[in-house]
Amino acid sequence: MIILFSFSTLINAQNCAFNTIILELTTGDWASEVSWSITDTNGLIIDTCNQSYQDDTLYIDTLCLENGCYNFNMYDSYGDGWQGGSYELFDSIGNLISSGNLQGSYFFGSVLFSLNSSCNILGCTCPTATNFNQYAVIDDTSCQFISDNIILLSNWNDSTLPNNSLLGSYNEVYGFAFNGMEFAVIGSTMGAHIINVTDPINPYEITLVPGAYQGSGVTHRDFHVMDNYLYAVCDQGTNITLQIIDFSDLPNNVSVVYDSDNLFNVSHNIYIDTATKKLYACDVTGFNNSITWDSPLMVFDITNPIQPVLLHDMNGYFNTAHDIWVENDTAFINIPSTGLLVYDFNANPIQIGSLTSYPFQGTNHSGWKQDNLYILADENHGYEVKLINATDINNLTIYGFLNSGISTSSIAHNIIIKDQFAYLSYYHDGLQIFDISNPSSPLKIGYFDTYLPNNHNGYAGAWGVYPLLPSGNILISDIQSGLYVLKLDYDEITICESDSVLFNGDTISSAGHYYEFLIDSLGYSSIDITELSYHHPLYNYNTLNIPQGDSIFLQGAYQNQSGTYTDSLISSWGCDSILITILNVGSMTSSFKPSKTATNIYPNPTRNFINIESNEIGEVLLFDIIGNSIASYTKDHYHLTIPTNHLSSGVYLLKFKNELLKFQIINE
Repeated sequence: MIILFSFSTLINAQNCAFNTIILELTTGDWASEVSWSITDTNGLIIDTCNQSYQDDTLYIDTLCLENGCYNFNMYDSYGDGWQGGSYELFDSIGNLISSGNLQGSYFFGSVLFSLNSSCNILGCTCPTATNFNQYAVIDDTSCQFISDNIILLSNWNDSTLPNNSLLGSYNEVYGFAFNGMEFAVIGSTMGAHIINVTDPINPYEITLVPGAYQGSGVTHRDFHVMDNYLYAVCDQGTNITLQIIDFSDLPNNVSVVYDSDNLFNVSHNIYIDTATKKLYACDVTGFNNSITWDSPLMVFDITNPIQPVLLHDMNGYFNTAHDIWVENDTAFINIPSTGLLVYDFNANPIQIGSLTSYPFQGTNHSGWKQDNLYILADENHGYEVKLINATDINNLTIYGFLNSGISTSSIAHNIIIKDQFAYLSYYHDGLQIFDISNPSSPLKIGYFDTYLPNNHNGYAGAWGVYPLLPSGNILISDIQSGLYVLKLDYDEITICESDSVLFNGDTISSAGHYYEFLIDSLGYSSIDITELSYHHPLYNYNTLNIPQGDSIFLQGAYQNQSGTYTDSLISSWGCDSILITILNVGSMTSSFKPSKTATNIYPNPTRNFINIESNEIGEVLLFDIIGNSIASYTKDHYHLTIPTNHLSSGVYLLKFKNELLKFQIINE
């Protein structure tokens, strides 16, 4: 964005005898139609613009105003609003005094503001809001909040990258785990940035894999992973290639093992069906001896990951394919001008389903499926996202709808489902998360806005989303500000199975997520999330053999009859730990008598000590019944005695070599 300072700015600041006010005017499209003025309560013009504005430019001017009440007046000569433009007024130490914009089919709009006077100023009075106005005395419900139930872990960006036509540098984001580490891939005007996000608070770039085509002409790249290979494509430019990147040397570096235009040049999106090892490339274009060819969709066999082989060219089946989701050869294809088509690619491609007429139908853009639910987004201002019942592929029906609820001009871009949550990247609105356990009534439970300007014109803000990392951390790419690493924030309650807990006035006992809806004193709503989970009972099984006439303490008494006995113990977290013992009583030598050819422990049960005997030597590890380490001992002779008088009653484990030996301590 271009930044222009008024020549009078410095002079006004130096000569002002009253209040120095900084005006920051950000223009959008058709800025030549924009003008403004400041009037006092008598309607007299105190200041006004004296120039013609350029598109997508930040203008900074300094004003000098006495104490009093004023109106900031916004004009648009064509009557269609400021097209993404906005203004902010600050005092000399940076406090926001007033802000606003003229959005919609309007010629004129006005905002009242105050300078050290009582003016009944309308505005946002919530201090945690991004547009908090300390001078406002009446809340006008305009407060804007960055997030709810989302924690920002980090934001990575590279300010040296060239901008594209969307006034940003970034596009798609992807994630993968490798060797216990987590990585993000974010596309830019220059290529694919590999970011180590294993420590999500301190991400760092490992390398930039340069795209075959680079620069401000790049709007979109796309990525997918199979095995230890990252596949990368680009949708703009010349001399473009399919790149296959081997990341088996991470976190050190990566290597490009395939970089060729033999199969195609341009592709908008790719998807890999890892179960069948097939790569699907959408809206591809190729250049062959100065002849340009294209196909809506091409399918490649990547059984050999670095030597793709063409299986199907879908030219003639449909005209275009913007995006695709595939599982076990069943592909849900987004056809912008037609709708949703479902194909089976097990052998020769065959259409098995479609949804070509539905409410809020626009540019069919993207979707994601989990189980029998498919979620579909049309890339149009103000259009609802559709939740589709895909139980019967031949009869796709609409469950319900969802939207960000931010603006009637909001646009959903990309979607991924994980468990009971749908994660969406919204232009202008950032990350939006919905609980879709009831697809007929999805519930928005969290959001994080990566794009703070209050406008919904054009395409800006969040592009891609990836919530599938093992850590549960969420990746978001923003066109203007790069990579965000986020985390869903909620309270956790763990109870013993079959117990219950009081939540929001109700007794609950089923594992899952619970929501409490809150409204603050100003009328702004939020939602609290609680996850309830169980400590399941621990079941341990043991078989004991004792000679006729002996007995052993089981089930609260000394037992001398064969049978199955159950003892209920208490685990370290206070829940049941069940020990089931099969007791065999017969005329035999006690199994507790040491043998020269096996590892033996005795006496069992015991009180003060346990003996372990074996021909082998080595380390002996002592654990409690749930696996907590207690102590270790060195066995360097045939016999080792381990004291147990300091331990409480219960069942314990000894690990020696490859054996796991159980014994019981009874302190009467």
